Amino acid sequence: MPWLAESDIGAARRLGQGIVDSRTEVELRRRALHALVELVPADVLTWDCVELATGAVRHDAVPVDVERPGVFEAVVGSAACHPLLAAHVAGRRAAVRLSELVELGLLRRSELYGDLLHGSGVEYEIAIGMRTDRGEVVVAALGRTECEFSERDRDALDVAHPGLEGALRTAQARERLDRVLAAGAMPGTAVVLLNGSGEIELSSSAAERWLAEHFGPADHPGWLPAPVAEWLALPPRPPLVAERDDRRLTISLVPGDPHALLLEEEVASVRTGALDRFGLTPRETEVLRAAEAMDDEADIAWELFLSLHAVRERLAHLETKLGVRTAADAVARALRESA
Repeated sequence: MPWLAESDIGAARRLGQGIVDSRTEVELRRRALHALVELVPADVLTWDCVELATGAVRHDAVPVDVERPGVFEAVVGSAACHPLLAAHVAGRRAAVRLSELVELGLLRRSELYGDLLHGSGVEYEIAIGMRTDRGEVVVAALGRTECEFSERDRDALDVAHPGLEGALRTAQARERLDRVLAAGAMPGTAVVLLNGSGEIELSSSAAERWLAEHFGPADHPGWLPAPVAEWLALPPRPPLVAERDDRRLTISLVPGDPHALLLEEEVASVRTGALDRFGLTPRETEVLRAAEAMDDEADIAWELFLSLHAVRERLAHLETKLGVRTAADAVARALRESA
């Protein structure tokens, strides 16, 4: 990168790292545009999400009032109507300046310039494109009223591009994960999200641990274990069941999302040490284990050689510690914690 100083290269590479923890695409967009304008000064920023199949565009501009209401939709009916969007839809990923795509005189006679760009104070524009796993390309563009974007600006955006694209995909995956979990994933379940190549993009707590414990480690980080990958590759994909000791893992596809796996593990008995963090006494743990096998408090008292009062007292204590209201709920909580 002959145009970039070491400090510029470092700043560009850190851009993605600074926003990769964004929980939603909206948050990612806000933080990304702020970081981009710090890296490459600009007067106007836009974020366009283009559906590759149709060319339809969802458009946002910063500042929010820089464009007249409705002017973008009137001028840019689809990505094909904007040279920067069209270039990135066609496959370009590196930063490109508008002046490299359209001769200045021709641009200034166009409706795009007269109604949209000039009206929002944009005489010069540069953009990078980011592909997603859902058939879209996101184009982040920077505009200036004065001073064309330099080779330094272009190189800085190209260095920042991989980190920004990775952060965008991660934010989108987190949103998918949240939607799947909100749609009904219950306690004792986990979710694995796959990218278009069938590799693990994001997973909820316990998912990859369960896969490794039941099927062994995958051949490479981010891959599914071989038995799961083989199951996924062979429709119609009935639920995959694996049993290990006293644990049963069921894997199924999340309805409506062919790249999301729902994992549910059932445990036959409370695992030793699973409840250590709750501070149960040995006697309380003993009563809990007995409650797994029998419902009647009198039977528990007889089995453990305790008085009925002692059993009820210990049940009350462990229910409080586990944050539940009944002995049955305590057993269910203990089994979930053992997964």
